[in-house]
Amino acid sequence: MATACLCLCLPVLGQAQISLSDQGPLSYTFSYSIIDTDISTDVLVQSLQRDVLTAILEPAEKVFAIWLLVEKPDDASFAGLASNQIGLMLAWPALAEPEGAALDRVLGAHSGVTAVVTRMFQPVYLVDGLNIPTDAGFYVHREEQYGPADVSAAVRLSEEAWVTWEPAFGVKVIGLFREIPVAADHVNLNRIVWYPSYPGWLATRNNTTDPESARRFRERGALQIEGSGTAIATDRLLP
Repeated sequence: MATACLCLCLPVLGQAQISLSDQGPLSYTFSYSIIDTDISTDVLVQSLQRDVLTAILEPAEKVFAIWLLVEKPDDASFAGLASNQIGLMLAWPALAEPEGAALDRVLGAHSGVTAVVTRMFQPVYLVDGLNIPTDAGFYVHREEQYGPADVSAAVRLSEEAWVTWEPAFGVKVIGLFREIPVAADHVNLNRIVWYPSYPGWLATRNNTTDPESARRFRERGALQIEGSGTAIATDRLLP
C-alpha cells in the first residue's frame, strides 16, 4: 500500500524512459534534499532505501549520494549536518526531474521524517559521471554566488586550478553544480570536494604548496559576490 501511494503522489517521476546511453551525465538534473528526522538516521536511511527510493526511481534515475553526519573540530570553518539530519542527492535524466516541492511532499510523508528542504541543481563539472570515486574521508559542500557575467570565468579558473591542486594535496573534486532556477542577479554554485582527513583539509589552506592553483583561486575569489559563501562538511554512505 505504501509503494502505491508514493507512486500516485509523485506522478512526474519516472515518466520519461531514458537510458544512461541516451545522454551524458551533465544533462542530468540533481535534487539535493536535507531531511530532518525524529528517529535514528541509520534507521531512516534503511527505510528510505527500502520503501521510498525503490518506489519512485526508474532505472535511469539514480541515487547520487546519501550524505551523513561527520565529526569535525569545533573550530572548523565550516558547519555540518545536525545529528538528526541526512542529505540525499538524486540524479534525474532530462524530462524526468521532479519539482522540488513534489519531492518534498513524498519524502516528508515517510515515517520518521519531520522536515525536508529540496533544491535543484544542474551539473557543471562531474569527475566520474554519476559515480563518486572516493572512499574513507569527508566532503565539503561549498556554495558561492557570482554575478551572471562572471560565472564562466569562475568555472574556468576552478577547472584550471584543480589540475595541479588535486595531485598536490591528494584531494578530489566530486562535482560543481549550478542551482536552478537561476536568479536574475546571481548564480549559486555548489562545489563538493572530498578530503582524506581534516589535517588534509588544513594542508590545502597553505597557498605556498601549489602557487599555480593558489593564484587562480585568488582570481576566482575576486569574482565572488561579497558576503556570499557557506560550507558544510559531511560523510557519505558508501555503496
